[in-house]
Amino acid sequence: MTTAIYNFTAPVTGKCIPIDALHTDMLGTKVLGEGVSILPTEGTVVAPCDGYINRISNSGHAVTLFDTTHNLEIMLGANTEADNLDFNLCVRVGEAVKAGSPLFTCNVEDIRAHGGFVDVSCIVTNVPVNDVSVNCGDVVRGKSRIMSCEWAG
Repeated sequence: MTTAIYNFTAPVTGKCIPIDALHTDMLGTKVLGEGVSILPTEGTVVAPCDGYINRISNSGHAVTLFDTTHNLEIMLGANTEADNLDFNLCVRVGEAVKAGSPLFTCNVEDIRAHGGFVDVSCIVTNVPVNDVSVNCGDVVRGKSRIMSCEWAG
């Protein structure tokens, strides 16, 4: 068995923080996996890698992408307390996507203008990871590294 290292790029522009610094629920306890939260400054969330869409939540606010190159499953979800979320899904189950392909959009400014809160979670759900390094601070969609992790590949 070999050890592999994977670097995740930001799926959205904003401020990246450890997921357990923001969430106290299932996400923060890392039951679903290791990950980060991003407080977005824009509303377009893109695929951080090539792969295909293997799940979409019933609410349509979370998309699970399977990276076939690295055999990683990555969940990207919009967490919000807004009642009327202007949310647009851009993909469907089974669809192949490339890094940078839009997955979903939401109107971040409108949510905040109405007193709502929104963050985007990015979680590795299918493998136990070790030696996780989170790049906290300002990140740019498709360019900034948000997290590195090591696993037995």
